Amino acid sequence: MLTTLIFFLIAFGAVLLLEKLVHRRLQEVFLLLTGNMESATLLYSFALLPGVALHELSHAAAALVLGVKVRGFSLRAQRQPSGVVRLGYVEVLRTDAVRTSLIGAAPLFAGIAALLAIGSNAFNLGGMASAVDAADPAAFLASLLAIFSANDSFVWIYAVFAVANGMMPSKSDTQAWPPVVAALGAIIVVIFVLGGQSLLGWIAPGATAALNWLGGAFAVTAFINVIVIALLIVLARMLERMTGRKVTFHR
Repeated sequence: MLTTLIFFLIAFGAVLLLEKLVHRRLQEVFLLLTGNMESATLLYSFALLPGVALHELSHAAAALVLGVKVRGFSLRAQRQPSGVVRLGYVEVLRTDAVRTSLIGAAPLFAGIAALLAIGSNAFNLGGMASAVDAADPAAFLASLLAIFSANDSFVWIYAVFAVANGMMPSKSDTQAWPPVVAALGAIIVVIFVLGGQSLLGWIAPGATAALNWLGGAFAVTAFINVIVIALLIVLARMLERMTGRKVTFHR
């Protein structure tokens, strides 16, 4: 299980890191292409629209399920005074920390579910999970490269790209998480102290299988993002030469 957990953490960490690079490179390419902030923002939001729609709709759906009133909803991209682009938003009434945390986490759970569904039906995610479980790098790489030969592969690759780069919770989504996560952590520690090794032995097989599938899904996502980032970098350099423009990002 340790190998599976390490693989999952590496794959998920890569997705987190690459997601930020994808957003930056997309904005760079569209700014170079249009030379206009508003037009670039529009193209940027359109490129990620399926993921943004899933993100905001999952917020709204979670709020409705939890009995929290939705005050506003938008998929319109807006550039904030700080320069950060807000691709959409959902406004809900103020509520307790638990429900706020669940509403904030909804896009991540919805995105993971979508990635698993796409991977299971369009790509050989089951084969990837088996390769991870068997610690077989060659079989895993073969399954990973096979995504390009799947039926309607580029449609599904785009779907993974849009969903994965739109599912991560924003800073405002995670504001209520610390106390809830701390409470859950304390509960888990107590359960393990009371349950001991027998409980670990009971949950280990299911947890390992879940991490194998999740690790495979995140590995596919990271792989696609690496390819897209490389293509965007090449395209940006070409546009710089053609237009004489250059985009500088400030921290």
